[in-house]
Amino acid sequence: MTQMIQNTAKSAIQTRKARRAGTKGLRGTLLRALGRDQRGAAAVEFAFIMPILLLMFSGILQFGSVMFLENHMTNVAREASRRVAVGELTEADAATMVQGALVNWGVTYQVSIATVDAGDGNQDVTVAISLPLSDAALMDVLGLFETGNLSTSVSMRMES
Repeated sequence: MTQMIQNTAKSAIQTRKARRAGTKGLRGTLLRALGRDQRGAAAVEFAFIMPILLLMFSGILQFGSVMFLENHMTNVAREASRRVAVGELTEADAATMVQGALVNWGVTYQVSIATVDAGDGNQDVTVAISLPLSDAALMDVLGLFETGNLSTSVSMRMES
């Protein structure tokens, strides 16, 4: 009888060991399979990189539009200054021309046109255009354009 109890106990122990080994083997196989599975890895990497790429793209777009606007303002100021310098326009007409040339951006610009005595009987025409950076910005993602002005100034010697 003791032999039978010992055999039963041994077989129960062996059965438990076999079950554990099978479970351990199955669990280990699943973990190894999950470690090798690459499905979805690209989606996770994309989810990490996409916000950075969007921030960079919006920054490029924002600074490009502000640089374009500043260049356009300089060209309009140069044209107005030239026309006043050669006597083609008066200062009031030049201010109206500047506002009309910059109307497409949809903001109000501050335009000042001044004729200054440069000495030696010469006069200079200075056209200055400015607007707040907050109006110039398409989108202000990081709050960089909340304060300050975007301005340009062009001076030309008046022809006699």
